[in-house]
Amino acid sequence: MHFDKVDVQLGARFDTRAIRVLEGINRDFSSFNGALGAKTAITPNIVAGLNLASGYRAPNLAELTSFGTHEGTNRFEIGNNNLENEQNFQTDLSLEFKNEHVELFVNGFYNSISNYIYLSPTGDVIDAAPVYDYLQQNANLYGGEVGLHIHPHPLDWLHFEASFETVTGKQSNGAFLPLIPANSITNTIRIEFEKPWINNGYSFVKLRNTFKQTNVSVFETPTNGYALLSAGFGGDFKLFDNILSFTLSGNNITNKSYVHHLSRLKADGIANIGRNISLGFIYKI
Repeated sequence: MHFDKVDVQLGARFDTRAIRVLEGINRDFSSFNGALGAKTAITPNIVAGLNLASGYRAPNLAELTSFGTHEGTNRFEIGNNNLENEQNFQTDLSLEFKNEHVELFVNGFYNSISNYIYLSPTGDVIDAAPVYDYLQQNANLYGGEVGLHIHPHPLDWLHFEASFETVTGKQSNGAFLPLIPANSITNTIRIEFEKPWINNGYSFVKLRNTFKQTNVSVFETPTNGYALLSAGFGGDFKLFDNILSFTLSGNNITNKSYVHHLSRLKADGIANIGRNISLGFIYKI
């Protein structure tokens, strides 16, 4: 709905799900949820938005019935057939400033979840794999993102982008939730250009700094921080009267040895992928 100074969105839905398992698990899940959002221009250059929403998620078969080693994660996972619906209520607020050469945004959220389902390490080992239980508890997730984009005049071909992302997850008893990503900062310099032999040309250099994650749950270990450097270029070429798009990019150019906090191979001491070079072509006929 559009008013003179405010745009408003409303939504509602009802969901139901039935799970029938041969072992005798017969569960029915349902929930009614809604959403309300509003967006307004405070000034010609500043826009603010507020959203309120509820949601639900029924436990899946893995969460209800697992008992064994998950070969994809190398974890011995134990399900819980007494799990209830996850039910959440989220509030998020956004603020954006934008003019011809500068964009700045701030987004924040607070998500209160009843019966939050999560995997948690127990400290035990079965069949040479660490044991993880599917648990359920009320929890809160909160965080946000701050971003800046500058393309200064008269250097309109030059773009500098920076963003900071953070999220914190806590159980209702104040303990940290497991498997929450670490805070990070990303800085990117991007150049756009046009030449007689190339259209929509670009090149970029990106540095992503991930901080040490020390907000961990019981039996979960901290993860060291790291920095990853990426770069690439690309553009469009005319070939036989059609357009050939070309991209060449490299990730983790310095071949940094690191482990992501959410890596499924962290317990085995296996690092994430090293230097990775990608070459791509798209030919439009």
